[in-house]
Amino acid sequence: MIFSCTKKTDKDRAIDLVESKYENAEQKLDFKDAKLDSLYNISPKAYADSLSKGHQLDSTLAVLETEIEHLPQAESDSVGLVSAALTKQRYRLLELAKTKPEFLGWTLSRVKIEGVNRESISFNFDKAITQIVE
Repeated sequence: MIFSCTKKTDKDRAIDLVESKYENAEQKLDFKDAKLDSLYNISPKAYADSLSKGHQLDSTLAVLETEIEHLPQAESDSVGLVSAALTKQRYRLLELAKTKPEFLGWTLSRVKIEGVNRESISFNFDKAITQIVE
């Protein structure tokens, strides 16, 4: 007997869980294009982007505040409206920044159903890839 000493990857373990759940199903699944990705409550990239945009808005608002003092009343009012809209956006980004990215688990996507050309399905897993979660 020959045994493989290679450790299973996270993707292999996820596929094994799905296969065990669907082993008696009539439909067969195709994992050839399957992709395992991490799941977050907010993606780390979106979080970093919101912080970056927030800093850019801070700079823009600072410039507007210094410029507004030197403008005639009508123009000052228009710039004030723009400043108010940007400030509202800034507060929204500040709220978003309070939500730190948190790892929730894993998702196995692009799983095809054999014989169905376009349809693909996804499965979510706990952090340790020990069970499928809904």
